[in-house]
Amino acid sequence: MAERDPIDLINDQLNKLDSVAGLHDNHEQFKHWHQETRTLLEKIFGAKSVHCQNFFALKFREVSVKAFASPEIDKINAARFKRDLESAKTILHGAIKELTLDRTLFKKIQTTPKTVDFAVSGEYFISSGITEAETIKAIEIAFEGKGLKPIYGFRSVQKGEPLSKQIEQIRRSKLGIFDLSTVERAEGFLELGIALGLGKEVIILMKKGTPLPKMFYQLNPIEYEDLSDLPEKLKK
Repeated sequence: MAERDPIDLINDQLNKLDSVAGLHDNHEQFKHWHQETRTLLEKIFGAKSVHCQNFFALKFREVSVKAFASPEIDKINAARFKRDLESAKTILHGAIKELTLDRTLFKKIQTTPKTVDFAVSGEYFISSGITEAETIKAIEIAFEGKGLKPIYGFRSVQKGEPLSKQIEQIRRSKLGIFDLSTVERAEGFLELGIALGLGKEVIILMKKGTPLPKMFYQLNPIEYEDLSDLPEKLKK
């Protein structure tokens, strides 16, 4: 498992805040972000630290009893979710500030770790639209040592398995990778829609010069000229 700078890791979690801002506390993408952030703060500062305790205190929901569900309660819960996300942002900025100050010349002993071993565990889905061995290898290289195992969508298509199989694969994956360079691959677009509908994190790949509708650029696609530079672009 690769060691990483804790400041970089916390910044990663801050960058993901925008993608969960419009969700709710039971959404899979939010729960994944929440668990990652909690684990990260515990590894860096310890469970009894102020940063951890403040983060643990965030509930992201005002009313949890389902019997009281109503449009008014939904509004109250949405407001609490938004408010606690802002509090989480403040906590993470405070954690970065402490880590930065801990590295100054004015401190004789650094009390926080310079690096932490932190990786996401689970699986990632490679769309059935990605079938070329060279492309798949470039993706695998980028994810080596990240704690994630690939699920190959094209294998389900080759076996003639029902769509429900791909849906289940996408559902249990942490994220999905989709190459939209060849627009006639309808399966890839369908799987992308399923992943977005399930609230999964998606990575869009496209060869430089590929024409795509403007809406796809909202997903921040990764453009590549050839496969030699794809692994490095994916790592970033």
